[in-house]
Amino acid sequence: MAETCRSGDKLVNCCYSPFPAVPGWSTGDLVQTIPSYSLDIQARMNQEDKQRNYELAENLISEQNFAAAVIVGGVATLLATAIYGITTAIWNFSFGFAAAGIGIAVGISMQYLGRGIKMKFAVAASLYTIAGCLLGNVFGVVMQQVRGNAISPLDVFRSNELSVIAGWSVSYVSFVDLVFWFVAVFAAVFLAMRPLPRSERLAIGTYKLKG
Repeated sequence: MAETCRSGDKLVNCCYSPFPAVPGWSTGDLVQTIPSYSLDIQARMNQEDKQRNYELAENLISEQNFAAAVIVGGVATLLATAIYGITTAIWNFSFGFAAAGIGIAVGISMQYLGRGIKMKFAVAASLYTIAGCLLGNVFGVVMQQVRGNAISPLDVFRSNELSVIAGWSVSYVSFVDLVFWFVAVFAAVFLAMRPLPRSERLAIGTYKLKG
């Protein structure tokens, strides 16, 4: 139980202590020495918390698999590109609107197997998405030529130079399509990296400060 004690000409808060009185020390001096043990305990607990954060961060880093993310991202890009071209050719969807699906497919697939927390996963996903949008645009133009002229896709490539097909693809791109391409890249970047709760983000931040 705390009470008011006199130290010189001032009144200070003090508490009862099991320690004997020390000659030359005032009650206020004795009170100042008591909390030092609790400060040591607090410092030790903080260090233990940091160690747990280090271990959690190391586990998160070790669970990353960039090679798997690259492989599955490439497969997802090819599949999404084919679906992109077929969808725009058959149902006459906007190229850009269908392109948003490429970013979503690439991002989710890379997150599922890659479990990445580093920026390189997002960069790879954005590159895959851009390539998928460009190839999907070419695929859509080829499919339109197939439907319009009743020929096979191989005949389109045989009868036209690649530069001509690329020119057709660019001619169909509008500002709205570019906006949807940007949305596709944003979706891929956002979904490619593993979502982390606050505790895991704190652990990663603590681990970076350690380095």
